Amino acid sequence: MNVLSRIIAVSFLCLCFLMSFSQVPTQVVRGKVIDLEAKAGLEGAHVVVLHSDPLLGAVTNADGSFRIENVPVGRHNLQASFLGYKTAIIPEILISSGKQTVLTIELEEMAITEKEVEVKAGVDKDRALNAMAMVSARSFNVEESRRYAGSVDDPMRAASNFAGVASNAGVNSNQIMIRGNSPKGLLWRVEGADIPNPNHFAFVGTSGGGFTIFSSQVLSNSDFYTSAFPAQFGNALSGVFDMRFRNGNNARHEYAIQLGVQGLDIAAEGPFSKQHSGSYLFNYRYSILYFLGYIDPGMKNVIPSFQDLSFKLNFPTKKAGTFSVIGIGGASKITSEPKADSADWNTLDDRSESSLNNIMGAVSVNHQIYLSRESFIRSYISATYNKIVSQESLMTSGYQLKPEADVNHQNLRINASVTYNQKFGTRYTVRTGFIFSSLFYKLDMQSRNPFTGVYGYVNQGSGQTGILQAFIEARNDFTNNFSLTGGLNFEYFSLNGHSSLEPRLALRWQFAPKHALSIGYGTHSQLEDIGVYLTEVSMAQSLTAQPNRGLNFSRAQHFVLGYDYLIRQDMRLKIEAYYQYLYGIPVIPGSYYSQLNSTGYYISDTLVNKGSGRNAGIDITFEKFLTKQYYYLVTVSLFDSKYKGGDGIERNTRFNANYVVNLLGGKEWTIRSKNILGVNLKGSFTGGEYYVPVNLGQSVAQHREILDEPAAYTVRLPAVFYLDLTITYRTNHKKFSGIWALQVRNLLNQSPIVGYVYDDFNHTVETQRSLGIIPLLSYKVEF
Repeated sequence: MNVLSRIIAVSFLCLCFLMSFSQVPTQVVRGKVIDLEAKAGLEGAHVVVLHSDPLLGAVTNADGSFRIENVPVGRHNLQASFLGYKTAIIPEILISSGKQTVLTIELEEMAITEKEVEVKAGVDKDRALNAMAMVSARSFNVEESRRYAGSVDDPMRAASNFAGVASNAGVNSNQIMIRGNSPKGLLWRVEGADIPNPNHFAFVGTSGGGFTIFSSQVLSNSDFYTSAFPAQFGNALSGVFDMRFRNGNNARHEYAIQLGVQGLDIAAEGPFSKQHSGSYLFNYRYSILYFLGYIDPGMKNVIPSFQDLSFKLNFPTKKAGTFSVIGIGGASKITSEPKADSADWNTLDDRSESSLNNIMGAVSVNHQIYLSRESFIRSYISATYNKIVSQESLMTSGYQLKPEADVNHQNLRINASVTYNQKFGTRYTVRTGFIFSSLFYKLDMQSRNPFTGVYGYVNQGSGQTGILQAFIEARNDFTNNFSLTGGLNFEYFSLNGHSSLEPRLALRWQFAPKHALSIGYGTHSQLEDIGVYLTEVSMAQSLTAQPNRGLNFSRAQHFVLGYDYLIRQDMRLKIEAYYQYLYGIPVIPGSYYSQLNSTGYYISDTLVNKGSGRNAGIDITFEKFLTKQYYYLVTVSLFDSKYKGGDGIERNTRFNANYVVNLLGGKEWTIRSKNILGVNLKGSFTGGEYYVPVNLGQSVAQHREILDEPAAYTVRLPAVFYLDLTITYRTNHKKFSGIWALQVRNLLNQSPIVGYVYDDFNHTVETQRSLGIIPLLSYKVEF
């Protein structure tokens, strides 16, 4: 806490030094106004800065573009309106002197346009960008998520504030569980392309890790789904994070440099030339987290480091449509060494040697062309690659290293996709398309089987297989207040010939000006990681077989009932009740084991699709948007998650935390009419996960960890409470802006229990804990 006190004191002195009188700077606000469903620009739309004096505004040109000059820095509300469309208000846009504000505003066309229909401006801040999404979906506001305490510019951590999302794996992990599901049930997409888990320090098949490979600084507003998602999304059981990269500024070059205790962050964007409307955007980060060793003594022999690069190149043409190239890539490494003297071995980590090297990359060439004002075709070709090399060993009392795991897991996936979108009049929209993925894999994995204690191959070899996905979906706006969407998703897995046909349906009815009901249903399925299908099991006479090669899809049916109440323009209550039935889950016959409790680790055992599960609960969101320079957000998730393994006994799932409560709030102060001081807090309460306890007596007798299988998932870890703090101070100068940020995760220095393991050297059950307080101080300049 002395280190934290000094950091806060230095930050305060720097803030005081930077507070000076000067003329209020101004900035340009520009962008495009487009149709929500057809994505075509709207010529003649009006965009104004509300409450500006004199009134500032602009009218869009032929392609929907607008430009507003001399907007004073600070927070502003923008209003966009167009004849025949619902007027929209974009609240509390942050205007800074260092960067132009570039917006894409999507307006929804009214189904009925008679004169007697009264058009009122509305704030629909969290409405999904995808017009086909009616339930369990919300937009991910990038500027807003940076403001949330504890998010540290990481989109996954910011998503953990949403209702229905739990993240109780410790302050040093960002894996999330959606409505009682395993984190591996989440689908990641960037610009429409499926990608592998984009996290540093992630292991095979998990959705978690230390940090997302790209910063939220390169993101545009995106969509996050927690249930019954539209038909265009396949191969996911729990949710979808559909992320979009913003285009770089095509009018001027802009740069940002951030330096902090966590590392270096550099960004640049701008036009390729003055004669072309294309643009570039890139962001690079490099970090060696030495400082963690000063916070947690257990990290002194551990050195984590990472670097990543994200970019988008945008090439509009006059007749051939718009081409873009999107790329992300990251490399991370973490190693630990055992203590040299056995007299110092107090924990299992003291005699462990481990390393984890993670490389992930994705590049996508996208193309979109308008066939008319009502239709477009969007296509892409992408390639993704991930490589995980991991070793774990334990040093014996004779100072010999005993291997526990040796993993080399490589996947290369080539994807091709085409989507056609057609809008018919004001009421109907149809979207159809396909994705074909060719998967090349190379596996060499050895580990110790937790059930038998035998060390050996899990799988080994290389090959190629394919996955085909196709979908069709439609939206019908019967009236301005009643909409229906429906569709079908089809998947085919060429490795074993299994397929899945999945219907989806959702409706939304605004039965009163401030009240709306929504209903959703969907059948969803997911494949396991390729290594599960190629698991090798020992047979007689030293032979092996691959009994899991014929595994079918895991499946789930989602049912959702939602209610929205817009209490006033800046305050909303949202309630969703849901039920999810899971079936065809891979389990070990006669065992408690189920893939529903797995985060991705492999075991060399035979699996069959005979498991099941159920998740039921209610999510509540009460939110006051940022107005009058303050906001608050309360999300409450109450749920129950059960499963049946290969023995047919119903148990709690590992992720049955039962409750998650998030309390967020923040206040801003305008200083010297041009600078902004912000203070944000977050409190998070999460029930503990269930686990399988260690049978100490048998573990001592067999000199290895033996789990108490009859007691599987009957006991749970203690509940978790975190308090996070973020303090920012933004200074606006004529040519640049600067941002000081102090972000403190786990402000109260909690070290929650995250698990128990058996230590055969000390013959004890050891408690594993998460990191304590993590203070991050940084300064960024934008120019």
